[in-house]
Amino acid sequence: EVIANACEIMTRQLKQLVRLVDDLLDVSRIATGKLVLLKQSVELHRLVDVAVEIARPLIHSRGHHLEVMLPQDPVHFVGDETRLAQVLSNLLNNAAKYTDTGGHIVLRATAEGGELIITVIDNGRGMSPETQRDIFKMFSQGNAFPDQPSSGLGVGLALAQRLAEMHEGSIDAYSA
Repeated sequence: EVIANACEIMTRQLKQLVRLVDDLLDVSRIATGKLVLLKQSVELHRLVDVAVEIARPLIHSRGHHLEVMLPQDPVHFVGDETRLAQVLSNLLNNAAKYTDTGGHIVLRATAEGGELIITVIDNGRGMSPETQRDIFKMFSQGNAFPDQPSSGLGVGLALAQRLAEMHEGSIDAYSA
């Protein structure tokens, strides 16, 4: 049992390290103009399924309840499914990371008037106005909590924002 637990921890940490390196490489590709989007027809339900599957381990390990609310009918649009799943999974991972154990996370999507709006809501600790202002800057890690060491480099939201912009979209963060 101890060995199995150690292997599980090592696997989780390795995945986190790979994710960090991938994010840094993507930031470098964007900065040098070498990131190419592979745009094709994307179906919203499939995109959300992929993003949730990526974020599920962290959401599950923190004991969160995830509620997904999507339009009943299929929604198709043009984009790079892999990069958009990366954006959504980054948002879900941040919600999971900054919400106390057993929290509630909602991913909601609406399609109206040719516009797709995806919202991730959590009942986490929230952000100060200063954090909200800086949250999409490179290497910004949000609020520091003594009982919650940072796990990441602070590039995920900056990367997510840039990928959204490359899809002619935007990302905003709000906190009471």
